[in-house]
Amino acid sequence: MDLIKNHYGAVKYERSERWLKAEEYLFYFPPLRFNRFLLFPAALLIQLSVGSLYAWSGYNLPIEAYIYGRNGGVDRNISTNVFYVAVGVFGLTAALLGPWLERRGPMLGCLVGALFFYAGNLLAGLGVYTQHIELVIFGYGIIGGIGLGIAYIAPVSPLQKWFPEARGIAAGVAVCGFGGGSIIAPYSQKFLIGVNYHKTGEVGIVGVPLTFVILGSIYFVAMTLSALVLRMPPPGYSVKGITIDTIKGAESFQGKQPMIVAVGKTDEDKTAAEETTALEKAPVEDVEGTANGNFDVNIFSMTLAESLSSSEYWLTWFMFLGAQITGLLIISKIQSIIQNQFKRDADTAALINSLLGGANLLGRLVLPLLSDVLPHVSGGVAGRKSIFLFSLVTQAVCLSFLPLTIDDQRFGGFLACAFIIAFCYGGGFGVIPAFLADQFGAKNVGATHGIILMAWASGAVVGGLVFTEVLKKQQVKFAPNIVPIYDLNFRWILGLVLMGFVLCIFIHTNLRDRRMPHVEGEVLRIRFINGRMIRFYRTGKIQMLSKHEEDVEWSDYLRTIGH
Repeated sequence: MDLIKNHYGAVKYERSERWLKAEEYLFYFPPLRFNRFLLFPAALLIQLSVGSLYAWSGYNLPIEAYIYGRNGGVDRNISTNVFYVAVGVFGLTAALLGPWLERRGPMLGCLVGALFFYAGNLLAGLGVYTQHIELVIFGYGIIGGIGLGIAYIAPVSPLQKWFPEARGIAAGVAVCGFGGGSIIAPYSQKFLIGVNYHKTGEVGIVGVPLTFVILGSIYFVAMTLSALVLRMPPPGYSVKGITIDTIKGAESFQGKQPMIVAVGKTDEDKTAAEETTALEKAPVEDVEGTANGNFDVNIFSMTLAESLSSSEYWLTWFMFLGAQITGLLIISKIQSIIQNQFKRDADTAALINSLLGGANLLGRLVLPLLSDVLPHVSGGVAGRKSIFLFSLVTQAVCLSFLPLTIDDQRFGGFLACAFIIAFCYGGGFGVIPAFLADQFGAKNVGATHGIILMAWASGAVVGGLVFTEVLKKQQVKFAPNIVPIYDLNFRWILGLVLMGFVLCIFIHTNLRDRRMPHVEGEVLRIRFINGRMIRFYRTGKIQMLSKHEEDVEWSDYLRTIGH
């Protein structure tokens, strides 16, 4: 138990003065200087490599044909389990090694991840060659999954720390390549394996086993070279007064004395305001404690343990599960649905899979950027939480229409829903690191982000197994008609999406909502769309506070923590 507490306790990355000096240079020695913007192309290459996971559906039919023999291209729903295992191990690894990554640095983390992912690809190729699906599952699913989990979070954490003033776009660029992996990988797979190998047995360039070796080698080189660029900011690094400790809403308190603003119109309110000092900047060394009445420079910062034990974190965890499970399960079966339900050829399926990856990538860029812009254009009323609410509602609508598009063979309608879901799916991954940095501080994002990915992984393992089992039973029920076999799966997934929407409503993102003490009898509080606080009481009473009432309570609270 102590080992777990220590592992998820305070995280601190320590470097020697000599190493800090070396990190000023791109390759750790003169003459090329390091620039924080170089992290973007490095992150892109890493994520393009590990993002090849999303092209796994292109392996399903060829692997089954190689190991079990050709059957006309019908999906046996066996190789899909490799994808679900890989995603499960991916999430578990990210959750377990997030704190380790924060302590040891992103370069080492990425190098370890590259090595495991490479080994996983080699073992998967060997498993196919020897016709042992168990070795494919162990190699790509477990060993490769470990590498995916470490390598995925490696560039995310430093980018959140180097770009605290633009957390949304930094997160989006950090993970956009993961969606882009499914744009490039399907074509390289088909080219190397053979477009119609699963139907005719005609080999492309090298066949199934060596495809894992060749692509795995390319990914390993790209990830290893990119890892050398990754590094954490030096101690004391800040941009526009925002540090790795700063949480959303606390920027104005960074390194300042307590501020009580005059919010009332009465003489009593004005007197209370005058009795406190207003926004006087103080040197950092003068605000290291609160004994003299000053705010600590990190008065609102949270430790990793505080973050992981908060209700906001676990509401976010389950909300993220609801927001991501739809895209996850559809991406894993998209090529099979196109070929089996809509009777399109393998080339069309590969093209759609790539376009879906483009929608995924676009979502990872557009929605995080929008999450940075929204607070400024809405006066702080909308933000990253609004993005998740939009995503969940949109996916719920699409899920309601998907069964109809398949049953009525409306290919265009199906693609529209699939592309929208992929866009929202990618956007969720792009926004979540910045959302976590806002809520719990960038210093904890490696660990908080790693554990939040367990929600996605749970959706893959548990949701994937349920999805496959339901699919098999529906195949038996509707045989020989395979068109409506996905309908039931779409319905239970819709329930999870709606659950995520409800939970998202109750995630507090406003600093006042999170820190201001509850009044007597209060059981719940939320923010209305106009930005006003609404309180719910045990007696059934519902109260919407005026801005003046809220400001007075906030000032009283600041006064108490300033003494």
